[in-house]
Amino acid sequence: MTWFIESPWPALALGFSLQVILAIALVRTGRAAIIPVMVVTLAATIGLLALERVVVTEREEVEDALDAVAEALESNDVPAVLAAFSPDCPRLGEVKSALARFTVREAHIGGDLEVRINRLTNPPSAATYFTGRIDGKDARGEFPYEHLIRKFKVTLHRRGDRWLIADYSDADSRAR
Repeated sequence: MTWFIESPWPALALGFSLQVILAIALVRTGRAAIIPVMVVTLAATIGLLALERVVVTEREEVEDALDAVAEALESNDVPAVLAAFSPDCPRLGEVKSALARFTVREAHIGGDLEVRINRLTNPPSAATYFTGRIDGKDARGEFPYEHLIRKFKVTLHRRGDRWLIADYSDADSRAR
């Protein structure tokens, strides 16, 4: 049932389909009693769309956290990027070194983002798999490529009301 609160498309598709069916019934039968049903269907569709906007699921929180990191990378906001990492992340030193060395022009999370929430761990965790694209320049000129496209696995832990990156690695499709 979470698909109604994670995307507007199911509510729009259902509402539109019901409205078309009711409009056909109205035209064929000519019964005015169908009009209130159409109004109720429209109100229910609007209500579902409002619900989708108001309710933020854990999956959406994780997506928002990753999007915030990509935006911070694009603006080269080092403190904001580092704030997205858990202090006990084993690769934090590597991240700091890379941020000092590279100027990022673009950072994107692919549309193949997969989020797996695990509420049984303490703290709750999320494993994410996605294709990331980063365009940037190496300040030292030692890295010959300006475009990095790679499959990532990023693990996040919930700390209070935030999801922080606990670790990341290249995603191995066999290890999913």
